[in-house]
Parts: sequence; structure tokens; C-alpha cells
Amino acid sequence: MTEEFVFTETDRTKSKWVSAVYRDFVNETGRARTTLRGLFYFALQRKASDYPICGGFVGEIRITRPYHENDGEKLAKWAGKARCMGLIPGVALLEDASGNPEEPIFLPNIESPASPRREVWISRPSLNPLLYPVCEKHQTALVSVDGTATEEAIGLLCQRSRSQNQILCLSDLSVKSAFFARYLAEAIRAQDPEGHIEVKRLGLLPEQVLDLKIPMIRAGWESRQKNECKQRREEFRRYLQPFGLDWRGAAEIDALEVHYPGGIAAFLDEMLSRDR
Repeated sequence: MTEEFVFTETDRTKSKWVSAVYRDFVNETGRARTTLRGLFYFALQRKASDYPICGGFVGEIRITRPYHENDGEKLAKWAGKARCMGLIPGVALLEDASGNPEEPIFLPNIESPASPRREVWISRPSLNPLLYPVCEKHQTALVSVDGTATEEAIGLLCQRSRSQNQILCLSDLSVKSAFFARYLAEAIRAQDPEGHIEVKRLGLLPEQVLDLKIPMIRAGWESRQKNECKQRREEFRRYLQPFGLDWRGAAEIDALEVHYPGGIAAFLDEMLSRDR
């Protein structure tokens, strides 16, 4: 038996907790698949005080308490072990993949040049499997990038663009991603200054974060925010100030999996139905 498959009592205890949270998610939402961060937000809003704090040697549960945002950094570890143990399905939790795709994940076949083309651009590749069916339903292209769009991705967009192209953006409310739509619009204009591509941000907006009661998470984000340049941090602080939101934290689009009825797929479905 390789070391990869040797599990301690602590591993088993924490992994069983992850599987219990996953079962609660399925039972409460009726959805068997979400992102790893989506499960994090679900665990965060649970009322149960059942997160196990284990002993150092044999993994006995010494105390249980409510789940806290500081526990999120270990969720990938325990979820991975739960999958290896067969406690949760292997495809249940979607994790971010690195790399920038240079072509759309989904591109509808619109034959008429006069037909407007809409594209959803998202800065979180892990959400592709959840959003693909929605984009297919609305015949809306789906493009995901890893944080920021590459010049190649924008070049391909300009090649397939039409006079009525509309880009709809989904990104985290964070120092790095809050202005994803604006930076994308600027990059498009740099390559195609005469184009008529409209860029619109669907979310996350500060108003949505307040309305849906999405928490601004500082654990794991505060250090990342500090790594951004001072100008961006100050711009983000000013942007959130009127809403009373903590600029040192972030709200992730994965939170829609829990805080929006039907999850992020339902959110996008409503947005695309409304935004015609």
C-alpha cells in the first residue's frame, strides 16, 4: 500500500465530516455537484456545531465547534481524502484548473450575421460544468479564463465579433477581479479600437453581495489582497466604501451556489433571460 492511501484516524474523522456536509448540501439543494468553494460556503452557513477538532496522535474528537472561514484552507485536503475513501463521488466537487483556454468552452452556431451574439466570460474555470447547460439553453457562448484574459483569447474574440456582440462577465468581488469587466473592455479596445463590443458585468456586484447576504471572506484573501498593487487596493477600498463592505476580504461567485436559490446556474439563467 502506498503512502498516498494510508489514512490516519484524523483523516477518517475529517473526511467523514466532509461527506456529512456534502450529504446535507445534496439534501437541502437537490444538486449533487458544486465547486469546492461552493461546499465551503455551504459549510460556513450551517448551524451545526459539528466540525471536529482531533487529537494529535489517534485522531479522537476532543471537541466540536461551528465551521469557521479559517478552516477553509484545509477543505481541499479533507475533500480529496474523502474522495479517495469513497465517501463522496469523484465528480461531486469541482476544483479550479490552471491555464487559460484560448477558445470558448461553448460557442453556438448562429448563422445569421444580423443576429446578436452574447458571450459569458467567467474568471473561474471550475464553474464551467455548471454553467455550460445554461449557456447552451440560451445559445450564449461560454468563455472561461484563469483570472485574466490572455491576448490570444481577446484576439480570438475580436475575430469572431459582430457589431452586436455583448460580453457578460462573472467574477469575484476582490481586489484582483472586481474590475475584470473593465479591464477586459480596455483590452478589447486596444486590439479592436473600431469595434462595437459591449462589455457588461453581471456579478458579483456589491449590491448583490448585500442583498444575498454573501459574506466577505478574509481568511486566505487578506494576504492575496496585499499582493496587489497599492493603486488597485485603494481603488477597491473606495469602490466598496459606500456599501460598508470590508475591502480586505472578498466575496466569491461560488457563494451563489448557496446564497442564490438554485445556485449559480439559476443565477445565470435568470440574468440571461432578463438581459435580452
